[in-house]
This record gives sequence, structure tokens and C-alpha cells, in this order.
Amino acid sequence: MTPAEDNSADRLLQLYCRFIGVGYLAYFGLVLHQIVAEAPITSVWWVPLAITTVFVPGIAMGAATFRRSWQKPTRYAAQAAALGFLVPVLLWLPAWNGQVPPMTYLWISAIPGLAGWCAAAFWSPRVALAYTCLLVVLTQSLNHLSGAATSYLVPDLITNLGYCILLVGAGCITLRTGRTLHETRSRAPKDAAIAAAQIAQITERRLFIDLVHTWVMATLLAAARQTLAEPDLRRHAQAALARLDSLAAQPPTDEPVPITEVAERLSLAVHDVDASSVLRIETDGHAALPCAVVDAIAAALTEAVSNSVRHAETCGTRTVFIELREGSVCVRVADNGPGFEPAQVGDKRLGLTAMKGRVEELPGGSVSIRTGVGQGTTVTLKWRAPRREPEDIRALLGMRQPAAWIATSGFLLGMALQAVTGRSGITTWWPVGVALLLFIAAAVALLIVPDDPMPILAAVPVTLSGPVAMAFVCSVLPVPVHSGTQLWPLFLATTVYAFLCVRGRVVLGWVGSILIAAVAIEWAIGTGQGFAYGVMITAIDIAPMTIATIVARTIRPAAYDIFAVRAEAIRRAARSAQLAAATAERSTQLRTLDPQIFRLLETIAADGRLSEHDATTAGLFEVHLRSVARAPGLVHPIIVDAAWAARRRDVDVRLVDDGADRIDELTGPQREDFLRWVATEIDGCDPGTAVTIRVNPRRRPALATVVAKTLDSTRRRSYETATNLTRAPVTAVGATPATTAWT
Repeated sequence: MTPAEDNSADRLLQLYCRFIGVGYLAYFGLVLHQIVAEAPITSVWWVPLAITTVFVPGIAMGAATFRRSWQKPTRYAAQAAALGFLVPVLLWLPAWNGQVPPMTYLWISAIPGLAGWCAAAFWSPRVALAYTCLLVVLTQSLNHLSGAATSYLVPDLITNLGYCILLVGAGCITLRTGRTLHETRSRAPKDAAIAAAQIAQITERRLFIDLVHTWVMATLLAAARQTLAEPDLRRHAQAALARLDSLAAQPPTDEPVPITEVAERLSLAVHDVDASSVLRIETDGHAALPCAVVDAIAAALTEAVSNSVRHAETCGTRTVFIELREGSVCVRVADNGPGFEPAQVGDKRLGLTAMKGRVEELPGGSVSIRTGVGQGTTVTLKWRAPRREPEDIRALLGMRQPAAWIATSGFLLGMALQAVTGRSGITTWWPVGVALLLFIAAAVALLIVPDDPMPILAAVPVTLSGPVAMAFVCSVLPVPVHSGTQLWPLFLATTVYAFLCVRGRVVLGWVGSILIAAVAIEWAIGTGQGFAYGVMITAIDIAPMTIATIVARTIRPAAYDIFAVRAEAIRRAARSAQLAAATAERSTQLRTLDPQIFRLLETIAADGRLSEHDATTAGLFEVHLRSVARAPGLVHPIIVDAAWAARRRDVDVRLVDDGADRIDELTGPQREDFLRWVATEIDGCDPGTAVTIRVNPRRRPALATVVAKTLDSTRRRSYETATNLTRAPVTAVGATPATTAWT
């Protein structure tokens, strides 16, 4: 296990605390002039106390992350920074001398989110968020009690609560994601390996069933009934043997197959069944397709052509069109035969069911059949690579979760209320509404647009939303503004650009921030308020943009490394388990074929016909294989041997698997016990008995049921996973319940 995987939680926590420390340093530089300006309105002791309890622990926390043993000092500094922020807040009113602050907000009310971030580092998310809300309520109350803020308290509270919850919540989710990745680093590959092994087992089983049904069973049935001419029968037997030999000689693989090789395999699949089919293939060159997709499509194509040959009129024409592109396959088999009514066929035809099941089990696979009596038949097989959205920074920050939408909505609602309540001096309202809509669209785009970094076609409109919205609002603002909240676009745009940086578009984020500052400065100059005023109202935005840039340059790459290491570990474990399970399943399936089947196929391949005795044997084997194909979960040498021996003594054995892989979910000992039970039930049947072994659907408590019928009685027995066996009575034909006896 690599260090990146083993220490994912600690690595994220270290970077997180480091960037918060930089944030404290940046904000201290930006608000220092305001700290100096507000010093005359408080007692002389308050400012040194505030700097010591607010900024020193936060900066120390960031510095501590560079130490070799950083965890303990960082924890102490983070908790001191979180709790220390509360001290000057609670002491501000006793220290206040009653003078009105020189600006529209107190400097301490601008940074409660920093303390919330510190709390999120080592406290539970609920406690950290609750503590952040407390700090926001207290600082905003001080704003309004001191007379610094002249707007309404409720909009200010909603805006700042939404903003801080958005940022602190993202921090909580980031750290939780890191802890989750760390805690599941060993379990996730194991779970992936188990799932991959189960899928490989089922896939390999279906591959074998398709081969047996299309080639072995069809050849044996044709030989038993003499429905094919000797040359055609010989060719079918040779193809069946070649495919069985290939299956035994070539181990399972998951290597992609070049499209040129795919075209050859599909062409061979068609011409092995019917050399007269009109075949047209279109490819796009040098791409490759997944091996599992190629196997499934080739098997389904063989079955589709075989069905067409078997059921279409001999005078009909058959056209096969194959289109191979990177990430997609389209195969169409069309004939002008008699067609059929799909509703009347349903799932009765094993080949049709297997063909549809094989392709539709592929993620992105589909099968459509267009037919009707007298209308011919067209079978279309399609596969398109499913789009897998990669893990990006949105996953790390929880931007896909409902909580992100709730926090964003609350923040936007607060900004809208500020815009509405800051109506003093504004006579034209539609520019304000347009500005709000632009910001809402930008926020939604940041949350929902996939890919990382954010696609340039989406990022550019987000960048332009800020200066355009600011221009609209500035066109109707009074001069001077009646309240600082009337400059709400600056605050909202900075939040948008900070998250744009986090989404990987740092340059565009800074471009947007510079453009909106330019609009604000131009408005200040044009209205006679001066260049300095324009700089003053926009300079505070440098700090959050700096923090966002640090996140984009440190935590974001670290998150990708962690996701990549985890994904690679899962892929390696899944691949190894998949190949091992597929190899074992292929070996098991091949062992279920009786050596006599190979002898019969070899005889057919050499002579093109069978003796009367061998033809009877071939018919028995066809029935046997058909029953086995209908119950893939029961394919095991123990059951196969018992079923074949029973058929040889005139027992009608029917195997049915309706359990949707219930048998695969049994433990090793449970499965062995169950298989022995089934074999014993089959061995106990007398000649002339018709016995049905059914693996029950999941809704039935019993795993399997055996029903054995003779002319005189019916015997039912069921297998329970927990109690192994329950017995049901044997009822004589025509008997009343009183004559029921137990076996």
C-alpha cells in the first residue's frame, strides 16, 4: 500500500490546516488598516487581545503543519483559534466606548468562517457548524448594535449564515471524505474483488451456455433429427469443436480487443453459421473495445444468425450490418422470413432469452427485435460505453450532495433579501433582478456542470457573470450608497470566483475578480467618489481568492492523487479476482461436458452423420444440455453426472434456475451441501419418474424445490438454507388428505 493511500486522511487534514493558516495571514494583512481605524472606539486592551486570540493561534496552526510531528501542535492551535475567536466577540461590548464604527461592518464580523474552519478540523461537523452559526449571529448582532450596519439584520444574518455554512460545510465534507477513503482503503478493494469475481463467474457461465446452445446442442439436435445436409452438419461440428478447443486453450482475459480484430471475429461468427449472409462492416480505425463486450456481442450475433437460419424460409435473404466505433457497437441482422409474434414466444426460446440477457447485462447494452407474422425479422444489438463521471473536486467538497444545494440556496436567498431591502435610493429595479439571475445561473453551473477542470465553455460565462451583474447594479445605485449591503454583487461574485478557482479555473477566477473590481473602480471614479474608494471596497476580496487559489493548487491535486491511488488499488484487486474466477468457472464448465459429446462431435465432423445408436445418444445429450442451460446455477459435475445417469435409466430430469444467482451467494460449505442434496434427490428417482429441480425466486423462503412425479404419486421436497431440508408429503394420485404419508 502506498503512502498516499495509507495516509489520505492525515494528508488532507495537514493541507487543510495549512491553507487555513495562510488564510489567517492573508486576512490579517487585509484588515489591519481597519483594525487600526476601529481602535479608537474600544478600550486599549481589546485590540491586542483580539489579535492575540484571533490571528496568532490560526497562523501558528498553519506553521505547525510544517513540523515533522505536526498532528498534536496543530490540533492544539486549531482549537485555540476556534475558541479564541469567541473571547474578543464576547468582550467587544464591554470594551466599546459608544462611538459609531468608521466602516459599515466591524472587522471581526468579516472572518467568523475562519474560526469555523478551525473547528471543522477537529470537531464533529454538527458541533463545528453550530459553533460557526453562533459566531455569525454574535458578530452580526454587534454590527447592528454598534450602528456600523444600517441595513436589516435578518437579511444580513441569512446571507452570512449561508456563506459560512457553505464554506465550513465544504471543509467538513472534505475532511470526512478523506477519513472515509482512509477507513475503507482495505475494505474497498476486497469488496470490489468479490463483486468482480461474481460478475466474472456469471459472465463466463453465460459465455459457455451460449457456445453450448449455439454450436453443441444445435449440432447434436441436427444430427439426431437429420435436419441438415452432411456438408453443413460436418461444418457445424467442426466449428463447435474449434470453439471448444479455443475455450479450453485460451485463458480468460480482460485486455481490450482492437477493432480490426473485432471485425474479423464478428465476420467469422456470421459466416460460420451461414456463409451466404450478405455482410457489411464499417469501422473507424484504430480504437479498441472491451473484451467482455466483444464476447457478448459475438455470442449474441451467432445466436441471431442461427435463429434466422433456423426459422426463416430457405428462400429468404439475410443481411448483417456491423458498425464498430470507439466506445460503441451496432449490429443489425435482418431477414425476409416469415417472422413471428413476440408476445406468443416470450421467454420460451432459450436462444432468444440468452441472446437478450447476454447483451442487456452489459452496462450500455441493448437488444431490440422488430418482427411480425409475414414481416420478416430484424434483430439489433447495440452497446455504447456508459459515461462514467470521474471523481473530481465536487465529490471531495460535497458539491453533489443535497446539503450543498441547501447551503447555496440559503446564501443566494440572503443576498436576494439584501438586494431587496437595500432599496433606499434605487428607483429602477430590473437591473438588480437581472444581476441576481446571472449569479444564480453561475452558482447552479458550478454545482451541476461535470468534468474537471470545469469546461471552458461553462467557465467563461461564469467569469463574465460578475462584471456584467455589477455593471447592471452600478447603473442604478445612489451616490454615495446608502448602505454597504447595496454593494452585494462584490461579495457574491467573490464567492462564485472562489469556487471557480476550486473547480480548476484559477486564471478565469482571478480574471473575473479583476474585471468586477475594474467595474467597481470605474463606477467610483465616474461618480466622483475616487479611485481610492473603489480599491477600498474591492480589496477585501483578495483574501478569499488567495485561499481558493491555495485550495486549487494543494488540496485539489492531493484529492486527485488519493482518488487515483484508491481507484488503482480497486482496479488491481478486481482484475485479479475477475481473471481467477473466470478461469475457475471455465474449467468447471468444461468438465461438465461428457467425453462422449466430444466423440459424437468428432464423428459428425469426420463423417457428416451418426449411426442410429449414436443419433439416439446425441438426442439424449441435447435434452440434457438444454436442461442444464436453463439452470446455470446448477451446472456442477456432481449434478450433471447425476442428471445424465438418471436420463440413461429413463428418468425425465428437468433443471430450472429462477433464483437470480442465489446459489452463488451461498458459502462454500453451504453450496457443497446443497449440490449433494440435489444429486441425492436425482439418484433416488426410479425409472419413469419426471423430476423437476427448481431454484426458487428470491421471494420464496426455500432455496430450491424438488418435485418428482410418477403415475401413482407426487413427491415434493424443499431445501432451506438455514435448516438445510424440509420435507413435504408424498400424495398418492386420487388420495384424500387423510391418506397422505411422509417420506
